[in-house]
Amino acid sequence: MTEKVTKLALASRVIILLVQLAAHGVLPEHRPDVFRMPVLEEEKSWIDKMIKRCLGGLRHWDGEYFLHIAGNLYSYENTLAFYPLYPVVVRHVAQALEAFGISLSQESILLLVAVVLNLWLFCESANLLFQLTQVLFNDLNKSWNAALIYCFNPANIFFTAAYSETFFAYYSFYVMLECMKPTGSFRYVRLGCALASCLVCRSNGLLTLGYPLYFFARHLLLKIKESNSCLQLAQMTLTILGPIGLLHTYYFYIYRLYCLPSTITNHPQHVVNYAEERKYLLSGQGSEGSPWCQYTFPFPYSYVQSHYWDVGFLRYYQWKQLPNFLLALPMLSFMHWHCYDYMQHLIKAVWSRLTPSGYKELIRDHTTFPFVLHAALLTLVCTVYVHIQVSTRLLASATPVFYWFAADHMPKTLAQLKLRSKAGALFIWCATYSLVGTVLFSNNYPWT
Repeated sequence: MTEKVTKLALASRVIILLVQLAAHGVLPEHRPDVFRMPVLEEEKSWIDKMIKRCLGGLRHWDGEYFLHIAGNLYSYENTLAFYPLYPVVVRHVAQALEAFGISLSQESILLLVAVVLNLWLFCESANLLFQLTQVLFNDLNKSWNAALIYCFNPANIFFTAAYSETFFAYYSFYVMLECMKPTGSFRYVRLGCALASCLVCRSNGLLTLGYPLYFFARHLLLKIKESNSCLQLAQMTLTILGPIGLLHTYYFYIYRLYCLPSTITNHPQHVVNYAEERKYLLSGQGSEGSPWCQYTFPFPYSYVQSHYWDVGFLRYYQWKQLPNFLLALPMLSFMHWHCYDYMQHLIKAVWSRLTPSGYKELIRDHTTFPFVLHAALLTLVCTVYVHIQVSTRLLASATPVFYWFAADHMPKTLAQLKLRSKAGALFIWCATYSLVGTVLFSNNYPWT
């Protein structure tokens, strides 16, 4: 089955790449006044031109930021909205290839590495989702349908473009799958590494800390494994503190770049020129620190999101944003309804088992509770806080719950699929968003 899921995932990526190539080559590219990675003007080889022609549609919007960080690290303050795992991995893989003698422009090699890494990890993440679903539900049909919907999800283009969605989905599913094992079988080092990857990949990765905490407490409450509980507690504590320590190491690195007057950074001239043109704050420029440097807890993320993108509680609730609300409506309404329905049934189950021994049965029977709670919290945050149009890709990459709820509506075989049904509506939604999203994104038009 692993081979079958891998073939499905790979086929879906080939389709996205072909649609992107056709759309980017045929339709005129939109030129919005947004951030673009400054590049050094140099003569391009025919391979550089070929890469730009074949993959040029996969670098737009946030992809420009990720590629800039990969090439120049955090040279501009507005890039601090993007966490380091994905661009830093791209950077080091590209440097390794250059060391082996691969001669391409920086722009080309970064884009090529960014896309290839996403292609590989997408196939791996599809398999992890399949395994996680199988462990939880022991239903091959549901596991396959969940993987199928993942491979053709409404935010499809962002799992191939130079975005961190694929990285985050992979490490999130890995953490969840690892937490489903008995306490004595926890591979603490691997779990800690996956947790650390989540925390330094996306800002909402901090919520994944809840999974090992919940399942470790669950094992203790159910007394699934009583021996060496002190040792296991110590191991779990280190597993949690290690990733948090790594995240704060990143925060200190950023604080040092932008807030310490002793830190001076020499930037390439084309990076400096772009900063002067766009009025960006450069890192390592002496004592002229940013306002967030004076915070009691000098974390830049919330300041940068508010200052550069106007992100905040209900700030996006404006009439001019109505198209973006309509774009996010299918995902948000789907998640709100299904999470509400799940919680309603859970409350009824809790009410009927209010006995001293009943809580153990509830904890044992409702293994999916932390997953749905996590999804519900993310859905609520998307609704009231973030730029509403990113809700589709945020939820598609951060939680498997969307795929489980969607799989419940699917028939046993695609031959039984009827368009005038819930499964048919789901199919139309995923196919439309995948196709339209790929065409628009690859030509630099706004999408989710």
